[in-house]
Order: sequence, then structure tokens, then C-alpha cells
Amino acid sequence: MTDCRGYFAWMILAVIGMLFLGCAGTSTPSNFYLLRPLPESDDSLATAQGKNSLSVLVGPITLPAYLDRTQIVTLFGNNELTMDEFSRWAEPLKDNFYRVLLENLSLLLNTPRIYAYDRRGPAPAEFQIIIDITRFESDARGGAYLTAFWTVAGKDGDSHKIERKSVFRATAPTADLKGMVTAQNRLLTKFSREIATTIQSLHR
Repeated sequence: MTDCRGYFAWMILAVIGMLFLGCAGTSTPSNFYLLRPLPESDDSLATAQGKNSLSVLVGPITLPAYLDRTQIVTLFGNNELTMDEFSRWAEPLKDNFYRVLLENLSLLLNTPRIYAYDRRGPAPAEFQIIIDITRFESDARGGAYLTAFWTVAGKDGDSHKIERKSVFRATAPTADLKGMVTAQNRLLTKFSREIATTIQSLHR
């Protein structure tokens, strides 16, 4: 009798284990997304290069706390947000946004001297850009939005000082998360171009 009970107990455990493995095998895989910089073939707005080229310090940059995470945030209505556990940024959104903006400005201004705010080194940049992002998300209807308050200042803090608010909107090319990320990427490109054009006008 003891052997039979042990056998049945072993069988029950084996069935539970197989059920567990079956459930684990059918779990939804996560998809990961990235914002991408402009292609290198894009035309730049300037021609200076090397050690005599324009220098720009970018940062600090702030994003709302609800956006600075790996889960992709989608807006439903006016006050409801969803965070998709299976559709994620490949890195925290702030890091991705910052890195792409640096690369875009380097290309558009045709200079390697685009520095992140936390860089080390004594040499001051000719311009500093301070950016507060207040909105950067998509909604369930396929719209993408970027709102930013930003300042451009000269190296002495006051010269060439410009304060602006930028508002951009784009429509996703497809009604899925891939399309939404594509639309957000386009907004970041537009924002990069606006900053680059402003700096170029001050540098003349």
C-alpha cells in the first residue's frame, strides 16, 4: 500500500510539473523597441568640422517620471495610461532619447563636439541646451505627441539666450506599437532639427 501511495504521489507531481512547463512554454514573448538617430546620409546644416567646429552642451534633460521606464506607455482618454509589460523600450526612455538627440545634433550641425551634460572636461561649450520634456507618448487612436520647454544659452549663461516651447504631433503609419514608436521617432527627429536650426542661426 505504501508503494502504491508513493507511486501515485510521484505521478501527481510529474503531471503538475508538465502542466507548469506547458504554461511557461506558452507565455507571451516581450517585444523591444528603440528610437533611432538620423541616417548618416542626411544633409547637415553646417560645414565646419574638427577642433574649430561648433561645440554644444546638451542637458540636463528631464522627462516625466511615468515615461522614464522600460514599459511603453499608451494614453487612453484624458487621464488613463497603460504600461505594456510585453512591449518595452530596449533601454530607459530618457537614455534612449538623450543618446539619439546627441547623435542627431552631431549630424545636423556636422560637428563631433556635441557633449552630454555629465561629461568630464574643463573646456566650456559655445552653447548649452536645457530641455524639459512634458509629453512624449502615443495614444490609442494612433497619435504621437511631443511637448518640450527648452532653452539655448551662450557659454556665459546670458548671451544668445532663447527660451522656447515646442509642440509636435504625428500620426502613426500603422495602428500597432511598432507604428506608434515610428511616429515618436519622427517627432524626435523634428525636435532635433528645430534645435539644430536655432543653434545654427545663432552661430552665424
